[in-house]
Amino acid sequence: MCRLKEIFRIMSFYDQCRWEEANNYNFINFFRPNLDADTKILTHWLSYITDRQMPFKRIWDIGGFVFSEMVYELKRKKTLDLLNPEAQNSFIEENGGKFTFISQSAAGENRVLAAYGEFPENERVTFKSRFFPSDYMAILYTLVFLEDYGYSFSKFIKEVYCRHKDKADFIKRILFSLSLVTYEGIGQPKSKNIKKFASNERRAKERKDEIKRVLDNAGEFNRKYSEFLEGRIYNQKRAWCSLRDYLKSPVLKEYFRKALRERGLCDDDFKRLFSYQALTQLELPGDVWNNNSKFRKCILRDTAYEDLTKALNRILREFYDTNHKEIDGYPEQFDITFDFVPRMCEKNNCTLCPIYKLDNEENYFSKICIQDESKFCPVALISCNYKSSCKGKNNCKLI
Repeated sequence: MCRLKEIFRIMSFYDQCRWEEANNYNFINFFRPNLDADTKILTHWLSYITDRQMPFKRIWDIGGFVFSEMVYELKRKKTLDLLNPEAQNSFIEENGGKFTFISQSAAGENRVLAAYGEFPENERVTFKSRFFPSDYMAILYTLVFLEDYGYSFSKFIKEVYCRHKDKADFIKRILFSLSLVTYEGIGQPKSKNIKKFASNERRAKERKDEIKRVLDNAGEFNRKYSEFLEGRIYNQKRAWCSLRDYLKSPVLKEYFRKALRERGLCDDDFKRLFSYQALTQLELPGDVWNNNSKFRKCILRDTAYEDLTKALNRILREFYDTNHKEIDGYPEQFDITFDFVPRMCEKNNCTLCPIYKLDNEENYFSKICIQDESKFCPVALISCNYKSSCKGKNNCKLI
């Protein structure tokens, strides 16, 4: 079998380990535990908007606290003044010309926040994202659009799903629709313009009407969607990460399922949404780790793609679409590289790697693959820090 097909299978093994244990992925620090499922998935979507060039734990721990309260209050009070920096009890605060997100509640006894040592119990919680002006506008645009849906994220997703569920590429169509709502036309806003709330809100409502015309007109939708498939589909990292979590994370998948069930979807819909065929439509979020030169050279060696400079997510999609009937796995599963590459490729741990073992009889793989079902899998633990129970020789996908 082609070496790259074998590497797909290896990445699929790691991906299964990743999602098997709750400790292997991140949870949002909600400001209160008893939020409804729709509020939780919308909080997750808004948090991912800010996931750029900053420690991811701060986003989920601090940003999640602030955004979850913002969504909760927005649904309760039904006013976008909560995003007006000049309004009382706004979730936007200005300090010396700089803006930040800020909670209405004090940190209290939130143990996650307490661990940071920077949030006094009696003070409100501030969260400054790396690209605040554009993040703020993306959040404002999203919430203005959802105003017509009672600020229900799942109500909009249900509408899009029902419109496209009979299409072979319905997951990609959902992703395109979501990206339009949040990321279309954000541009590079300036901090000084954040205070112009009335004009920002007016532009957001005009934009909403433009997007609804695309979403509601099949011909216009298909035209824009075709353009999207030609390239921009590979540049939607934050959107793909969010949608992937709703389909693959055992925790978020249950929030997603519950929110959509409350909107009227049934078991047949969930079979379609959570099917293997749906997962194969997910695109690999391109980042520095899966485009790492050492990793790329290793997996693309002796293939027609060896000397190409195009992004790896495009290469993997092209290869998968050509060979999918013979491949065990799908492109998005290569996303484990953000855990794998720093621990393996960058640490020169090649002799421990199952990919290295494909070409080299002399290796140390057998020293870490202990095949003891009473223990965690050392291969997944060393390679990616994934805690996953050993399946034994007869049930292990990797072996």
